[in-house]
Amino acid sequence: MSKSSSRSLRLRCLLLALVSLTALCLSVSAQEKEPAEVIKVNTELVVFDAQVIDKKSKRVIGDLAKDDFEVYERGVKQQVSFFSRDELPLSIMLLLDVSGSVRPILHQIRDGALGALQHLKAEDQVAVMAFASKSELVQDFTKDRAQVAKQIEMATGTERLGSGTFLGPALAEAAVHMQVAPTASSRRVIIIITDNIASSFGMEKQIREKLLDGGTVVYGLIVRGAIGKVFNVMFLGQIKGVNAYVEQTGGEILGAGKNEVDARLAVVIDRLRARYAIGFRPTNEGAPAEFHAVEIKLKPVAKRKEKPVVLTKRGYYLRRR
Repeated sequence: MSKSSSRSLRLRCLLLALVSLTALCLSVSAQEKEPAEVIKVNTELVVFDAQVIDKKSKRVIGDLAKDDFEVYERGVKQQVSFFSRDELPLSIMLLLDVSGSVRPILHQIRDGALGALQHLKAEDQVAVMAFASKSELVQDFTKDRAQVAKQIEMATGTERLGSGTFLGPALAEAAVHMQVAPTASSRRVIIIITDNIASSFGMEKQIREKLLDGGTVVYGLIVRGAIGKVFNVMFLGQIKGVNAYVEQTGGEILGAGKNEVDARLAVVIDRLRARYAIGFRPTNEGAPAEFHAVEIKLKPVAKRKEKPVVLTKRGYYLRRR
């Protein structure tokens, strides 16, 4: 064999050895990474957005510290590893009822929504969805207040979405959209402005899962014109389409006269900024897509005059990453 042939053979053997070694390293690396994916669920931080109010006066209690709270998942006490009451930027979806029952007072709702924009900070972002028989995202998240105002005026100036009040499909669509709010660290809120004469048509579980997945809080601003008041009396006040979602996500329901929308929305925005962010790392894993019930309490304090109530979502769904 010639010297050149010998060198060529040695080179091919060396290359083959390098390829085999690389493949072996990649295989070992993959095997090492696999357990990390299995335990990732246990190391992820679960954050709850919570409001604390006095049970009687409904006044916001905003002077609490980390040690004032206790967190229980399925009855097991968890260690609070994250606590904040920073004024986080808001990602607000205005979900506007433009159905036939609110049409007589729609211009007051429009003016109130426009006025409420003045209470937002520069870093807050707003999206607008209108609903009646159908729903439509008329403005995606933006900090451009002029653009939001323009779309609110357009959405409330037409009857093309029909006259019904189909809250379920609209809220489901809004909940999905909230999951992709452009600011990941923002406080995510859907404010539904409606006369609350609405139904979800059996979509409750689907909507609840989407809201909890996105960490979205639902607030309801109930505004009723003459038609809404008549329907409320006819059905003995039992049609409360928004209430269940507010309770499940830890939001609040506020009432407003037709000329009070601006002022009451300002109250909602102020209360949103006073919410606490409370985080913990779950100590049990559970099954994929399983609901984990969580309860957040305040430690009993003998000297406290108020009777505090913690408003927060009732749990979360475990999603493996």
